[in-house]
Amino acid sequence: MTILVTGGTGTVGSHVTARLASGGHNTRVLTRSPEKAAALPVGAAGVVGSLSEPFSLAPAFEGVDRLFLLTPLAQDEVDQGLAAVEAAKAAGVQRIVFMSVHQADQASHIPHFGSKVEIARALERSGIPYTVIEPNSFYQNDVGLQQPLMAFGVYPMPLGSAGLNRVDVRDIADAVVAALTQDGHEGEHYPVVGPVAWTGEGTAQAWGAALGSGVIYGGDDLDAWSQAASAMMPEWLVADLRIMFEDFQTRGLLASNDDFARQRRILGRDPIPFEGFATEVAAMWKAQADGA
Repeated sequence: MTILVTGGTGTVGSHVTARLASGGHNTRVLTRSPEKAAALPVGAAGVVGSLSEPFSLAPAFEGVDRLFLLTPLAQDEVDQGLAAVEAAKAAGVQRIVFMSVHQADQASHIPHFGSKVEIARALERSGIPYTVIEPNSFYQNDVGLQQPLMAFGVYPMPLGSAGLNRVDVRDIADAVVAALTQDGHEGEHYPVVGPVAWTGEGTAQAWGAALGSGVIYGGDDLDAWSQAASAMMPEWLVADLRIMFEDFQTRGLLASNDDFARQRRILGRDPIPFEGFATEVAAMWKAQADGA
């Protein structure tokens, strides 16, 4: 059995790739970069191509039995997802596991949430057995905040006070691998969520505890966040994420008891707590600082 992973060198995809390869599965990774294709873990083979270049997909999908479809946050995300579904149909792929977003259908006005909804609908129409994994916001989104957290003692992500059941990408990867390699998950939509709802203030406090220093929340001002983010991101992405943060502040992204029950079916264990993640990352940052 050959499993193709799209986005297999990214935050979630790299964990999925490593788990599949270490589990002895014949793993193929679609990547735009020949360098990344050559640096995959033992047991994983890279193939150069892109979902944004449909003509490159036939060789990558040839002989593939199962597909992990991870589409990037991009202006043409829907087109990329549809191209992957069509390539899977042409290649005779027998199962697709697609990574959407927790409660995407309840917030489809957020551009990249709406893109996931459209791709999931295409999967339903495709006739290919599928499973949808629906993760909440990633803990690992905070890994890029080392400087504001350590140098300035500020948590800058404008999460608001409604709360999000954020989740570790390692939990997402385990759910994806289970859906790819186990039977009985066809047609299911599985939320993947963390055990506790985190607010902006609560997250700042957790980072302060992990770092052993005071960390304050940067606040809910989306104008200020947008201005700062514009120095690092394209305008369309800032606009997309601003709509997302506004929804987080207004509605939150909270897990229900049913979400936890469905998650246990696919994950088979309790999810990783944020405090453990933060402690692990803080120790890594401190070791880097000591070695500098």
